[in-house]
Amino acid sequence: MERYRLLKNEATADIAFIAYGKTLNELFRNIAIAVSNVMVLNVKRRGTKKISFKLNSENIDYLVIDFINKIIFYKDYKNILITDAKIKVDKNLNLKCQAVGEKLDKLKDLFLVDVKAATLHDLNVKKEKGLIRCKIVLDV
Repeated sequence: MERYRLLKNEATADIAFIAYGKTLNELFRNIAIAVSNVMVLNVKRRGTKKISFKLNSENIDYLVIDFINKIIFYKDYKNILITDAKIKVDKNLNLKCQAVGEKLDKLKDLFLVDVKAATLHDLNVKKEKGLIRCKIVLDV
């Protein structure tokens, strides 16, 4: 199973991808990995910094946006790129994240593009062939 797939020619000044997961937990982990890999070339999934946070949202679309924007918050405010995460999402859309990350100064030679925010444009989360699929456009 592929974790995510970048979409070429989908958004002119943005980057789009589709993330996949058998469960919501796996989907959100793959979203985190995809966002990191958009920003840093061949980012390894280990890190020296431990990060924990919780989110809740009224629907799955907003939870995806809030989750990606939290990853961006850590990059912009804490100077840490989340490289891997263990996610738990319950039926009430409460998300708990235990993540690891790396200081951006250690990754500066591998940095590709700065993601500014997740967008609602063309956002789509649906079940398809036994997988949960999420199409996302990132503002860069």
